[in-house]
Amino acid sequence: MEYNEFKLGDGTVLKSYIREDLSYKCDSHRLRPGIIVLPGGGYEYLSPRESEPIVLEFLSRGYNLFVVEYAVTKEEIKNKEPEREVAEAISFIRKNKDRFRVKEDNLALMGFSAGGHAALSLGVHWEKYGESSRPDALVLSYPVVTMGEWTHEGSRDNLTRGEKERIEYFSLENHVTASIPPTFVWHTTEDKSVPPMNTIMLLEALEKAGAYYEYHIFTKGKHGLSTCRKDVGSPEKRAENWMDLADSWLSELFSFQM
Repeated sequence: MEYNEFKLGDGTVLKSYIREDLSYKCDSHRLRPGIIVLPGGGYEYLSPRESEPIVLEFLSRGYNLFVVEYAVTKEEIKNKEPEREVAEAISFIRKNKDRFRVKEDNLALMGFSAGGHAALSLGVHWEKYGESSRPDALVLSYPVVTMGEWTHEGSRDNLTRGEKERIEYFSLENHVTASIPPTFVWHTTEDKSVPPMNTIMLLEALEKAGAYYEYHIFTKGKHGLSTCRKDVGSPEKRAENWMDLADSWLSELFSFQM
């Protein structure tokens, strides 16, 4: 595996984890789909539990991986906009597709909690940044969706600072259109930090927009499950299936098989 870090135009750190080039053995896999991971943390910090463990899991499934260290805390977000940082990261990866050995039309955003909000935010607002910044798929794990009644208050406070215009802009259930990328979302009914109503509101919006989507709501599991395994402190055997389900969904969408 080849690991590198890049600083984008506004200082955002992009980490890349690229599988060894084995095209001399199998030329069809010289270029692979890419997954860009956005860890959660309530726009207050970036959770390491939703970074490296996810990277290692999906590297093993054949993808090339990236992590965007987007802005967190009220102070950072005053100067940087996470949505814009993610858009810049996708555009950068596409411009350097040969270096990263990725298919430029097979780039998925995989976001967790507040990272899911950042992913969805670009998913509904991508036209603001141009076609080169449009993700080809969204994989959303227990995402923050709304800034309204069912929101995660810490995420809302850090991202919007209580400003009315920002609350409206980042209430993403109100901005879903047919142009949203194909979307995979999962949640648990036991999530008390980001209530599953966030996902239910998103599903309603996706259905009304005629979007391409898949969803799974598991019964058991607290917030922040990550891989749902013991090594991340969240063993939850049934919810662990989200990774197989997301992998098979992406494989079908991108016509990719190990």
